[in-house]
This record gives sequence, structure tokens and C-alpha cells, in this order.
Amino acid sequence: MRPKPGVIFFNTILLLLCFNSFHFQVLAQNVVTKETPTDGYVHKYNHTFRGIGPEVYILPAAKSKKEALQENYAEIGAFQDSIVQALRFQELLTAFKYTSNMALVEQRLSTIPPDSLNWDSLIDLDRNPEDRSLIYGFMNVYAKVSLLHNNTSRAKSLLDSALQIAMQQQNSGDMATIQANLASVYLYDRNSEQAGRYEAAYLQQAAVRKNLVDQAKSWVKIAYIQAYNNDYKTAENSIIRKAIPLFNKSKDYEGKIGAWVSLATIYQMQQKHTEAQWFLLQARDLANSKKIDHELSEILYRLGSSKLVQKNLDISRKELEQALQLAQEQGNKYLQLAIQEKLGQINLQQNKVAEAEQNLASYWKMRKELFVN
Repeated sequence: MRPKPGVIFFNTILLLLCFNSFHFQVLAQNVVTKETPTDGYVHKYNHTFRGIGPEVYILPAAKSKKEALQENYAEIGAFQDSIVQALRFQELLTAFKYTSNMALVEQRLSTIPPDSLNWDSLIDLDRNPEDRSLIYGFMNVYAKVSLLHNNTSRAKSLLDSALQIAMQQQNSGDMATIQANLASVYLYDRNSEQAGRYEAAYLQQAAVRKNLVDQAKSWVKIAYIQAYNNDYKTAENSIIRKAIPLFNKSKDYEGKIGAWVSLATIYQMQQKHTEAQWFLLQARDLANSKKIDHELSEILYRLGSSKLVQKNLDISRKELEQALQLAQEQGNKYLQLAIQEKLGQINLQQNKVAEAEQNLASYWKMRKELFVN
């Protein structure tokens, strides 16, 4: 008995469906057996999946270690401004000047136990009228203590009060000292107008006293103020035509080195790295010839940074590694932090992934030590 045509057709379709299902399962199993995909992507399989859709899911390839490090370095690059600010803060503390009565101030402070020291009582004019000549000295020291506690507002207020008392005492030398400190604090706060006003007054006093070194250093600070106002040409001339001749005349080699570095910094602010390198090389050679080693770490750091911008990686590495060694010897951890970040960038660009990873680890260790947040 021959089957009906409709039954034959139905059985044929059913047979084809079974064959295709078996064929696709075999293909899927063949794909599953590939343990290591060759296309660079991550393959996910679900052996029990029987729904609509593919049995093989393809996800983007996992990031390589180099790609992950590149992202990490891009993230920490934004923190560079905080490191620069910390280095500027170090410079502020180093540049802070003390009044001529500092020996008497220290003598008085030495008689007060640290746990009972009350600065507000020390600078109370009504309570201590006989100490009027010392009070502006106390205020000046208290201003630095305030800076150490990151309170620039209180420091400026104290210095302003100290200046008023020094003016009443007609002590022009101490007036100039306090004006210089006010200029430094305002410059740190990037208030170039106020910084310029106080520094001009200090320069005038230095000229009256015929102190060549103080005049030269004041011109360097004025150059920074001019550069922050984007008046770069005037800033360059303030160092080249004003400060450097005074340093030469006074034979102050350390001051001259600092002036070269400051001039290079002003060129770097304009992205003029070739000009910056020329003056940094002058500073480096003079520092080496006069054995003024404490300036070398910053000089080499700035040289290496400029070379990095110009993609001169091998020379940049050499300068930065020397700078790192000197910064470690000097205990300058903020500079070490900045150098580790630069060296990591170089290692990444030269495909030295392990070294870049080590730089990043050193960077984070120091950053957590130096910065609370």
C-alpha cells in the first residue's frame, strides 16, 4: 500500500529539519572545541542553550596590560597640577623671610612650652604693649606657621597687620621683608596684582639699600608675576636685562642659576621648549662648575620634561633618571612623584610595559603618602 502524498511530504520536511538541527549542533560543537580564539575576541558559549539566537556570543577583546596602563596614566595626568602646586608651595616656604628681630623672637618663644603656646596672646597689642617692637616679628612667624597649616588667608592677614606695625615703628628693613613675604603668598595664590604691588615696594627698598642680590631676586619674582599676566616678553627681559646683570655684578652664582631656571620655566609656559632647554643647559653647566648640587635635580627634571614633549625619549629618560637619583638623595618626594609619572610615560611609549607598571606602583605609593585625598 503506497503512502498518501501528504504524508510523504510531511515526513520529508520532518527529516530535513532533523538533519539541519543535527548539522548546526555539530558546527557549534566544532566551534566550542576551539580553546583559544584566533580573532582576538572573547568567546562565550552556552552548551544548553536551545532558544532563538546564536549559541556563540562574541564580546570585545579584553584590554591588554599596556592598554590598561595607558588609561591609568591618562587618569593620573590630570593630577599633575596638584603636584606642581605642591612644588610651588615648597618654593614659597623656602623663600619666606624673617624680620631682623628674629633672634629675640626665638628667644622669647624658647621660654614658652610648646603645649601652652598661644599665638593670639603673643600678638595681642593691648595685653603686651611693651612688646610692640617684637609683635610684628611674632606675627611674621605666625604667618609661616599658618602657611604650614595651609591657611594662606590667615597668613596674609597676619602679614598685613605686621606690616602696619613695622611701618609705625619706622623699620624700613623689616617693612621690606614683610612686603616680600606678602608678595610671595599672593603670587602663590595667583593674585598677580597684589603680588606685583608688594614686590615693587620691596624692590624699591632693595634699591635704596643698594643690595644687588635682593634687587636681582626681586626682578626674578617680578618676571614670574608678569608671566602669570601673559606678558611673556616683558618677563623675559626682566630676567635677561635686569636680574642676570645684577647677579653677574654681585657674583651670586646660585642666584644666577635660579634665574636661568626661572627664565626656562617662562619659556616652557609658552611651549617654547628649545629656548627653555638652552637656558637649562646654561644653568646645569654653571651648577656643575660651581658644585651647586641642590639645584641640579630641578634643572634635570625640567630638561627631561621638555625632551619628553619633543619625543626625544632616550635623552629624556637619561635626564629624568639622573633627576630622580638626586631628588631621592635630597629627600624631595614631590619631585620624585613628578619624575615617576614622566618615566612611566616614556616606558609606555617605548613598549616597556613592566617598567611602566613599576613606575605606576612607585607613583601611587608616594602619592598616597604625600596627599591625603
